Amino acid sequence: MIKSITPFSKLFLLLITFLTITTNVMAEETATILQSPETISTDRYGKIYSQKILRGVTLKDVYRFNAQWTTAIGPAYANIVEESSNFIKCKPPTGREFTYALCYYSGPAQPTGSNPENPSLPCTLSKDGKVANCTCYAISNKGAGAKSPYLVDINAISNLYIYQETTASCGRDGSDCTDASSEPPICEAINTNLLVPGADLVSVFSPLYANDYASQTESVPLTSCNGLYAGCMTAPCTRTGKYDSQGNELVSCECPVFNGPYQIGQANQNCNANVGADGTTSTSGSRYIWSAAYNPGNQPLPLPDAQCTPDMAGKNGCPLYNPNKPVPANVVDPSSQLCKNVCASYQNSTPTTPGLQVGYTCDSTLCTTIGIGQNKLTYNPSVKAQASLSSQACQGVGQMANIEQIALVESLANCSCCASQICGCDTPNDQTNQAVYKLNAEQRNQTIKPQCDINDTLCGKP
Repeated sequence: MIKSITPFSKLFLLLITFLTITTNVMAEETATILQSPETISTDRYGKIYSQKILRGVTLKDVYRFNAQWTTAIGPAYANIVEESSNFIKCKPPTGREFTYALCYYSGPAQPTGSNPENPSLPCTLSKDGKVANCTCYAISNKGAGAKSPYLVDINAISNLYIYQETTASCGRDGSDCTDASSEPPICEAINTNLLVPGADLVSVFSPLYANDYASQTESVPLTSCNGLYAGCMTAPCTRTGKYDSQGNELVSCECPVFNGPYQIGQANQNCNANVGADGTTSTSGSRYIWSAAYNPGNQPLPLPDAQCTPDMAGKNGCPLYNPNKPVPANVVDPSSQLCKNVCASYQNSTPTTPGLQVGYTCDSTLCTTIGIGQNKLTYNPSVKAQASLSSQACQGVGQMANIEQIALVESLANCSCCASQICGCDTPNDQTNQAVYKLNAEQRNQTIKPQCDINDTLCGKP
């Protein structure tokens, strides 16, 4: 349930934004929406859901739940991903705090996944079967979410107006925004907290926890099922003030429910979320369902792979800096104004950490902590260690000047946590060198190989 309604000023902003959607665009989108025998029932469901999350406040001019069939297989809340271009990459905002939710691993009352420290993330089905209340991870730009992009399925955008605006900009399949130089409408709406009026944050997808749930691997097939599941992509969420035993914030998301084929984001799971690991069925009185999505090919979610993404966990993340493969000067010239701006940013400290040049500490720790450049046989840090290290290293990184230009350098060079090396910004102050040295030692203690041991950079000094 949503605790509060967005202030009038924010709603006015929403209204102005949405009025820019022309009648012709809306008519064209409506004409091309795919119909099905369930259209009437999903429209009715959309009204119920809109009323539920808006608590009876009439805001139809700025928000309408997207119950349209965005693919031939199902409506937006079925969370269908047909191809990698369906995922829109969004960069977290800078200069202010920002948090999104990750519900892809939610479902049963008991913890799941490959890491024994994973918390319980239940999705409790409502009595009318229309909504599931899911406990989900919150990922903040204070830590690993500072630079790592998040992904939004264009087929599953819950706000009809933002869906129409995004498909007009990115194409129906999202292919026009795979390398977008400007911010896609859906990213702007989420980053400014204007996607769902009244929500504290919204649910999207991030691969940051993939290692803890044995997901997104080609050798381990995901669990394919058919029945009721929660489609949490872009669902509204509220803060609960709760944290798991590892210090990760947990939030509550109101996810619409769909009946059809789906894949659980983990291998070797029971399709019935009420059946525990011991084979017994829950008798608590609550009914649980999985938070899931559906890929018609019965494969793991087809994440964008046309080009690697800097600072992203998993196989789609760009590699670390490689001194044996210098970037051509016509791609990134260390003597250019771009690199001068980048190095000036690295040399400055932030208000959050006076005297500490957080760009260096974050680069030394963030990407290796989330698994980039690591040996799969030896890399086995605890969830708590990952969260703690990335938070220590990246506290305040979003307040760095020219952070967009830092991201640009990494994108041009196709590497992660590497802008300082690419541009030759190699003169951290003593306080920063000591912090980097300490962070490297802490990484080694947690089975993480720091950049210092991989490419002989960002080693710091005792």
